[in-house]
Amino acid sequence: MKTILISTALSLTIIMSTGCAPRGYAQSNINQEMIVEPGIITSIKQVEINNDGLGNGIGLVLGSVAGGVLGNKVGGGTGKAIATAVGTVAGGTLGGLAGNQIDARYGVEVVVKLNNGKTVATVLPSNGALSSLGQGQAVNVLYSGGKIANISPR
Repeated sequence: MKTILISTALSLTIIMSTGCAPRGYAQSNINQEMIVEPGIITSIKQVEINNDGLGNGIGLVLGSVAGGVLGNKVGGGTGKAIATAVGTVAGGTLGGLAGNQIDARYGVEVVVKLNNGKTVATVLPSNGALSSLGQGQAVNVLYSGGKIANISPR
């Protein structure tokens, strides 16, 4: 039982530490020349970024094990087998749902009308820096390698 608790705590620590959105620029953007295009934000909204399912899978496995162990502590004979099966299924279901919530990531979809007449859109990971952006705001769109690297206020 002690091993299960330690493994669960370690797994949750790993999941929690990897689920945070990065702040600032990607490492590949450091010391890279970027093209800057001025524009005005025409739309900005929060969106959910599809997760990779890691938290769901880990939650499912841990929940199934915990539910099976708890169910195995109930009753005897056939009742014990049924309680173990029910505990495994219920634990897996609840663990999967909890894992999905841990794994959820959010971003901000930003649409910018550039001064050259083009309209561009991107989804940036949510972080404190984006809270300063708003509809109608003058911004610079920074491109690196043909992709939008960042949008920053002017």
